[in-house]
Amino acid sequence: MIRRPRSETSDDGFVATELALGVAVLLVPVAALVLTLPTWSQRQTTGRAIAREVGRAVAREGFCDMSLAAGLTDLMSANLGLPRPDVDVQLACTPNAALAPGEHLEVSVDVRMPAVHVPGLGDVGAWSWTARNRQPVDAYGSAP
Repeated sequence: MIRRPRSETSDDGFVATELALGVAVLLVPVAALVLTLPTWSQRQTTGRAIAREVGRAVAREGFCDMSLAAGLTDLMSANLGLPRPDVDVQLACTPNAALAPGEHLEVSVDVRMPAVHVPGLGDVGAWSWTARNRQPVDAYGSAP
């Protein structure tokens, strides 16, 4: 029976350690990214829809109604499954001022995007994404 020197057997089990580290370093971050991508897409679509509908409603109203914009944002974010604190709406007009017929109203919706979303555990980190909509005010809607 031939005995190997002790120095040759000291690497036993090293492959198992590499596999565990490889999974932790490579597979876990990729899986977290794959689980987060649908959340980004859903929030972008929701932000665009809110910007479009708020723009239409306020332009149809004929004046810069911030309470209408906030109420519609509350309703739409609840219906589309987006937490209300993650949405911020701004109108590019003077509050409660009349909108001139034929001008354009710009609506900006900032949506908080999670950097990584793990279902069941929550979000880690965040960044902001902005959806914009430019809606024409009806040239004949407020005619005398």
